Amino acid sequence: MKIVKTDFILTPHKIVSGKAVAFEKNIVDIDDFETLKKKFPNATIFEYEKNSCILPGFINTHVHLEFSANRAALSYGDFLSWLYSVIKKREELVPNCDRLCIQKAIKNMLKSGTTTFGAISSYGYDLTLCAKAPQRVVYFNEVIGSNPAAADALYNDFLQRVKESKEYADEKFIPAIAIHSPYSVHRILAKKAIEFAKENDLLISTHFMESRAEREWLDKGVGDFKPFFEEFLNQSIPANRAEDYLALFEGAPSLFVHCVWANEKELEIIEKEKHTIVHCPISNRLLGNGALDIGKIKYLGINLSVATDGLSSNYSLNIYEELKAALFVHYHIEPVALAFDLIRSVTTNAAKALKINAGEIKIEKLADLQVVKLPKDLDAIEQIPLHILLHTKKPEKVFIGGESYE
Repeated sequence: MKIVKTDFILTPHKIVSGKAVAFEKNIVDIDDFETLKKKFPNATIFEYEKNSCILPGFINTHVHLEFSANRAALSYGDFLSWLYSVIKKREELVPNCDRLCIQKAIKNMLKSGTTTFGAISSYGYDLTLCAKAPQRVVYFNEVIGSNPAAADALYNDFLQRVKESKEYADEKFIPAIAIHSPYSVHRILAKKAIEFAKENDLLISTHFMESRAEREWLDKGVGDFKPFFEEFLNQSIPANRAEDYLALFEGAPSLFVHCVWANEKELEIIEKEKHTIVHCPISNRLLGNGALDIGKIKYLGINLSVATDGLSSNYSLNIYEELKAALFVHYHIEPVALAFDLIRSVTTNAAKALKINAGEIKIEKLADLQVVKLPKDLDAIEQIPLHILLHTKKPEKVFIGGESYE
């Protein structure tokens, strides 16, 4: 048993003061510190200084670890320029992200308060390291390929990777699948993979409407993607129509990543099917894709999760950096309310999206927690969520399943 005493608890539905948290693998009790000490006399005590706050560990729902070797090799500013640079540099970047590279990325996420992450794996190179990670991991085996002639071979390779990931499955490592995107996965292949996921109760993630190029290509078969597909894949028509692609996910609540260029009808379908939209503001900015209208997402009642994406389109996997970016990207929303929503997006909302019993400081929830230190001159208690984002680079302590990490 452990007891953590801080001045404040962010549940994250409200701010609580004058209480402490007792936990083993799960949260056992929330009460006055002295009461908990009497109730659990043999507990290990973690007592923190003035203006400290305990909140749930963060859940990064979308990260590509296999490209973590990138620093400045790829071209930013425009989605197609970036995509061409990925194709050009892929054979260097992926092999250069060796065991130490991936371990470093996982460790950096842990240090910045990430207690669960959703790993999008294109090749399976990160499998064993993700399976051994201190964090909880939802491991999305990705399928990609828009050429129908190659669909069977690609599907069999995908099934083999899923099978290998299932060998590591346990309470902290959850195999799942990812369909890369409607423009890059032929509808035959996408349909087979989604049906497989439904039959095996596997969570699904997909990129959707990330760029203007994707919007124009799927709608009309024109735009910047047209010469790209003609040059690299000898294709002159899109692999899917957006509405048909969305229909494949019916009855399977999934993660739809980006959605910057999704239209009203598509968003209504996403809401109706109880999908989650994953928002990656830094990636969207660096690739010139614009900003998601999170006000509209909230108005429509769509579950929203903020994530870092990978180091192929970000400079950091520190989710505090991502939340700060979101705070300033969405400048039209009142900052304290936005900060609260952003913290929920990487705690309760993200836990709902990944179907894990975490993301809240509540009895019986998993003890995936972090302690942060707020400025000593903190005055307005109701502004704690905003000051957590403004003043935190990494937490003082992280707990996963009750086990402590520095």
